[in-house]
Amino acid sequence: MSDPLFAAVEIDGVLKIIPPTAPAVPLVFDSPHSGLTIPDFERTVSDELVRVAADTYVDDLFGFAPSIGAPLLIALFPRSFLDLNRSVRDVDVEMIEGEWPHPTRDSAAARRGMGLAWRYAWGDTPMYGRKLTVEELEERVETYWRPYHREIVRLLDETYATFGKVYHVNCHSMPAIGHVLSPDPPGTVRKDVVVGDYDGQSSEPDFVNLVIETLEGLGYSVSLNVPFRGAELVSAYSAPANKRHSIQIELNRKLYMDEDTREKNAGYAELKANLALLGTRLREYVTTLA
Repeated sequence: MSDPLFAAVEIDGVLKIIPPTAPAVPLVFDSPHSGLTIPDFERTVSDELVRVAADTYVDDLFGFAPSIGAPLLIALFPRSFLDLNRSVRDVDVEMIEGEWPHPTRDSAAARRGMGLAWRYAWGDTPMYGRKLTVEELEERVETYWRPYHREIVRLLDETYATFGKVYHVNCHSMPAIGHVLSPDPPGTVRKDVVVGDYDGQSSEPDFVNLVIETLEGLGYSVSLNVPFRGAELVSAYSAPANKRHSIQIELNRKLYMDEDTREKNAGYAELKANLALLGTRLREYVTTLA
């Protein structure tokens, strides 16, 4: 049975929450980029190119979360349509027809074409044949961004209210090699896993070290904050001094899938089993601390 603290939630095409199937613990997981359901929107690229940037299978790889007492929030649409790991201020204003009437900020991701709405589907291939209207992007924010962020805040706040602390794991994947849209130089060979704690600002060090040491003990190479330190979903809702901790985990796709065909490879089952072991260690950590 689901823990009464949480309930299953689904908004068609937008998000779903899988509630705990074991007694709740102060952990919350979310997968904001694994969605493959494409909304009806005008673009100049194929469905496949819209989905290329998606964290395919990440929701399943972290599907152990409910079994250790943690809710799992999953976005259902592709990140290139609207990126939930961006602030609503990370708008690429050059994509907008006319003046964008809301606050913006200087965003390295938006400058690369990976802002709130992506300029490129992948590489240097434009997503659109025209500029977006203000109304189009506003509708996306209201329909997709705000519900997801509302639910992650609710899950974090309810967990915190119950336990006096909350540990948030933001789940992602990454291409094996750096590319033109990424913060590291094209051709960079990446580690098996990148753990991000927003350069030490989003989590207590012991929680981060536990993740790194557990993964390294399982045979994976791990990098901290390079090239990904975490973004909006890690930085916006964390406050370690108040026992609100967030980390990001990026899995190298070569571990579990063919990046060209998007098919699972021979390493999929092993990685999934090892992540479940990590989950058990995290549960032990958050339930034994005073």
